Amino acid sequence: MKNSISNKKSGSFLCFSNRKEIYFFWIVFIFCVGMIFIGGFWQRKNLEVTIDDILKLSIAPPELGSVSYLVGEINSGKILFKRNSKLHLFPASLAKLMTGMIVLDNFSLDEEIIVSNYAVSMEGEVGGLIVNEIIKVDDLLKILLIPSSNDAAKAFEEALEKKGKDFSGLMNEKAREIGLVNSAFFDTSGLDREGNFTTIEDMFSLSREIYTNYPYIGEITRKKDATVYSIDGAIVHEVENTNILVGQIDDLWGGKTGTTPEARDCLLTIYEFPFPEKNDKIVIAIIVLNSSDRFGDTMELYNWTKDLIENNYGI
Repeated sequence: MKNSISNKKSGSFLCFSNRKEIYFFWIVFIFCVGMIFIGGFWQRKNLEVTIDDILKLSIAPPELGSVSYLVGEINSGKILFKRNSKLHLFPASLAKLMTGMIVLDNFSLDEEIIVSNYAVSMEGEVGGLIVNEIIKVDDLLKILLIPSSNDAAKAFEEALEKKGKDFSGLMNEKAREIGLVNSAFFDTSGLDREGNFTTIEDMFSLSREIYTNYPYIGEITRKKDATVYSIDGAIVHEVENTNILVGQIDDLWGGKTGTTPEARDCLLTIYEFPFPEKNDKIVIAIIVLNSSDRFGDTMELYNWTKDLIENNYGI
């Protein structure tokens, strides 16, 4: 009888113990399923994040000394911030970006150009071109865009005239084609006295065109320096980039400096920020016109943009 009672108690205990284990199993199972569901939900949420979601204004832009400046996302065309966007200003040597586009439209990179006495007489001695030097278009383009040579700009203009084409006419035709409605170009170098004018919004449109259709301009303008030669190899040109941010910022895709007495300091730069979840990039243009500190102003806007992206997505 005692054994029977003992067995009964033992059986009851085992049943109770089994029930506890079953309850514990189901609790753990439900918890794990819940975590998987929540994890999947958050993963889907992250995958559904768009560039527009990331670039929501959540922190105020810095106050800068530039008369006009803009930050925009190139692929979407979204402008994050702009100041004095319709104000007509001199572009200075930012005009050479348009010059570079016309060169790529009308010359092959291995064509040869003879540098004239008139080209060498242009304002400034950047690039060190020599009268009657023969140089490939590819190398002359590097001299145009890296150290910002006025001589190279004139040499290209003269070479295109020999083909029966008007360089500034093509610049303005291209401007209309890509939607630069508040810009005009009368000079390949960007000299104030020639009357070139633009707006910060038009320069954003220009940056979008360059990034999309002229990647070689980005490749050239993100070089810190370059060595190029005349056709016969007798003349060597060691050129350094006027953009001191090259080599300092890993995200820098390309850009161009400009400075004249009336335009003051100008800088157009393009940056690629990674967007890992979409296997994509957030491409940002930062443009400052009529500045007293183009590099300082650009760095302020770059850091602001980087904080904006990291705060919204943690890239």
